[in-house]
Amino acid sequence: MVNKVKGETPLVLSDGREFTLVLDHEALLSIEESTGKPLPRVMAMAGEGFITSTAAIAQAAFARHHPEVTRAEVVKMVMSDDSDALEEALGNAVEAAFPDSEKSGNGKAPKAKTQRGKTSGRSGAK
Repeated sequence: MVNKVKGETPLVLSDGREFTLVLDHEALLSIEESTGKPLPRVMAMAGEGFITSTAAIAQAAFARHHPEVTRAEVVKMVMSDDSDALEEALGNAVEAAFPDSEKSGNGKAPKAKTQRGKTSGRSGAK
């Protein structure tokens, strides 16, 4: 069995076409390059309903496995009855690309130990 790529999720459109969307590092870089905005801002704008942001994220997500999908096709999907399926798939890809740190076991880093104890008043001694 092949390992699943981080940020990978399926998309099935109402006409039966199936795609695999991927939000890997290359896709994330592509989103920033195409929009000229930092990734968190683009994600927030997509959440607020900005079509340009949603289309940029979707176009980048198609690129790895479906480079033949054009921006015009992506915009058509965003503006069609398939928009809910596309947004759900993109949401799943974002969750897979950025798993919750609590679920992944990442916690706070331990505090650095500081030297404690007596110090000498003499010059150069600790």
